[in-house]
Amino acid sequence: MSNLKNMLKWEFVLLSRYKIIHISILSVILYFITTQAVPDMDKTIFHTMLLFFDPAIIGIMFIGALVLFEKSENVLQALVITPMKVNDYILSKITSLTILSVISAAIFVTLLKIFSSIDLNINIPYLAISITLTSVMLILLGFILVSRVNSINEYLLAMLVAFLGLLFPPMLHLSGLYENVIFYLWPTQASFTLLTSVFNAASLELWEIAYGIVYQVLWIGLLYFLAKKAFYKHIVSKGG
Repeated sequence: MSNLKNMLKWEFVLLSRYKIIHISILSVILYFITTQAVPDMDKTIFHTMLLFFDPAIIGIMFIGALVLFEKSENVLQALVITPMKVNDYILSKITSLTILSVISAAIFVTLLKIFSSIDLNINIPYLAISITLTSVMLILLGFILVSRVNSINEYLLAMLVAFLGLLFPPMLHLSGLYENVIFYLWPTQASFTLLTSVFNAASLELWEIAYGIVYQVLWIGLLYFLAKKAFYKHIVSKGG
């Protein structure tokens, strides 16, 4: 526990040093400004999409940046020869970035609640649950991707493929442009389904809420196993 606590403190030092905290908060402010500058975007469907984008960016892009920074500065090389536990390393990343995601989402919905031209009934418990689960799931996915690459260019390509594959089908379904039951196999479909409850919990049936929570938890378990495996195979076994 002490190792995890110390590593968690270090993670927030890194988040501040690399300006990730600043970028995350600035991004949600820009999201909000966009919804107010473009009246057609001041709708719950766009609010839901934008709520997803922040943990997606934090989870996939920022975890990649952090790990690549640590690789380039030989931090991981030092870590793999210390008594550090892999679980502590991964959990420190998950915890710090998830806290950042929740704070960013809270700022976004607070701005919407105060300044939006439409009346919003924001469900705080669903907000906390949906952002937390979405963030953890995408952080683990990003960790798996970055463990396998050695440069920012490689990671950007992997990230682009992941974004397209994970976001496009659920966004089609959410927008109503094309709905297909097969989209419910996508882990991000569960994310979008649960995020919908933040602004309109009454619109979801009980099975949809259960699906949004349980399906993400199952994916988190699978991705955590794969993340540990990727860490051992691509980082520990290669000395960082």
